[in-house]
Amino acid sequence: MSSPAEQIQIPLVIPEDSVLERLHRDVRYVSETVSVILESLPVQRRPLSEWTKALHIRVTLLRRNGFCPCCQQLAVCGPEGRVEGAEFDHWYARYRNGPEETWLVCTPCNRALEGTGYKVAVRSAFEAYQQALRPFLSGQRELFAP
Repeated sequence: MSSPAEQIQIPLVIPEDSVLERLHRDVRYVSETVSVILESLPVQRRPLSEWTKALHIRVTLLRRNGFCPCCQQLAVCGPEGRVEGAEFDHWYARYRNGPEETWLVCTPCNRALEGTGYKVAVRSAFEAYQQALRPFLSGQRELFAP
């Protein structure tokens, strides 16, 4: 009868395994390094599609009478389209550009939205705008009907 120590089989390291393990370790290192580099790069702002821009103009015109849905002080669009100085804001992140994640606001509001305090203060305005947008997204209302 053999002792418990003799029953445990320690696998031998064969040359192919060590090369494979080194390769796996190197690939893991490169992958982790690339991840760190990508996280440190500034995220590029993803532009809104023309459809999303047209949707925001239409909803802002019909539901907010063309005024900035954030401050309700300055006009951001009219029947002819977006007015000069109006900007499309990415509410959640620069890379999220869907209609549910963006809105059309005036330049002063867009600059102020860079500050956390202001953004917290106007969150309900963004949510109210998104509520006004929902019927247009769900097909309950024809987007470009006369």
